[in-house]
Amino acid sequence: MKSKTLLIAPSLNAGVSSDGRIRLTEKFVTGMQMNVDQWDGPVALLTEKDESGHSGNLDDLWLKPSELPFEVTVASYDSEEARRAIARAAVVYGGTDHRLNHMPALCASLGVQYVMASEYTLRTRWQIIDADGLNPLVAWRRKIWAWRQERANVAAIKASAAVHCNGTPVYDIYKELNPRALLYFDSRVSAEMLPAAPRVAQRTEPWSVDSPMRLAFSGRLNAMKGADHLIKVALALKDLHVPFTLDIYGDGPLVPEMEAAIQRHQLGGLVRMGGVLDFASELMPTVRDQVDLFVCCHRQGDPSCTYLETMACGVPIVGYANEAFEGLMQRCAAGVSVPMNDSAALAAVIQRLSRDPKQVAEMARVALDFARERTFEHEYRRRLDHMAALLDSTPAPAAHGA
Repeated sequence: MKSKTLLIAPSLNAGVSSDGRIRLTEKFVTGMQMNVDQWDGPVALLTEKDESGHSGNLDDLWLKPSELPFEVTVASYDSEEARRAIARAAVVYGGTDHRLNHMPALCASLGVQYVMASEYTLRTRWQIIDADGLNPLVAWRRKIWAWRQERANVAAIKASAAVHCNGTPVYDIYKELNPRALLYFDSRVSAEMLPAAPRVAQRTEPWSVDSPMRLAFSGRLNAMKGADHLIKVALALKDLHVPFTLDIYGDGPLVPEMEAAIQRHQLGGLVRMGGVLDFASELMPTVRDQVDLFVCCHRQGDPSCTYLETMACGVPIVGYANEAFEGLMQRCAAGVSVPMNDSAALAAVIQRLSRDPKQVAEMARVALDFARERTFEHEYRRRLDHMAALLDSTPAPAAHGA
């Protein structure tokens, strides 16, 4: 009988404890559960071992293999054990990871369909390197490595049965390289989390000292996400006498520096560090019910699920014009972008919007309408249907040199 197994080979490694438990992120397990629920056949995971005790994500889970609804193989991607797991599959789903460069050719040789997932353009990868503030020579070497890997990505995309593009930047580039390119938007928002209407749509009066505009940010508090720029925006808003509060949710290496800056600049009554909130039970209700405008200082173009998740709360976004946010705004006028790294321009936009509740309400409605058509369930169903259509197709031949 022909296999129907969907094998996921992610860039995310799995931790393995001494008692045999597996460390994955909650978001990843939720996505795998959706695969299990909706894929017409078995679902399996192939991943490499992570020797560290923490992934760096905020939602790590340690689970026994018996607690997972899918089979797990922890092995090097170029091992014989991995090859056997691939041979048992009908479709393999992998990402733009250098360890997977050989996967399209290997799958083709085994008669297995390979679907490649991508979310970072070369430009975004270089921006991430720049955000780390590295020694110039080290940064240059990393950029050269990223450029070479992008050449391998292009070859792999051409040799894959299909390519799934998270966000507009990679889709706009890779749709020309593979006739089965699919654009999707990643988020964790299920249909029942959506409000009937944006709360801010009820507002008719400009924000004031007695009723300050409630701003927020959530995510990893590091340089890549521009978390340190939030303090710059707050200082600019204070100088402009804009009535506001800014709640910052999340954790990361910049927390001590940000807390010190809040104290040093006497922002304690305006800027609050809220820590990590549970996504479904705390963060989503908080953003939906208590936030007027989301401030996003992402200094690179990763297609962060933050965008769709915020829009699903009926909350507009103001942010830097990285290629992901700008591409999203071109398809959906649910916010305002300003030039990259211009915190003063971001503050000026917030000042203008604080006087124009009508525009904020209209952006909120547009945001919610867009997100309503791209819920977690909807986007996953599209991706699975796209892969299921490959089951009756002949795998792409291995490209020369791939």
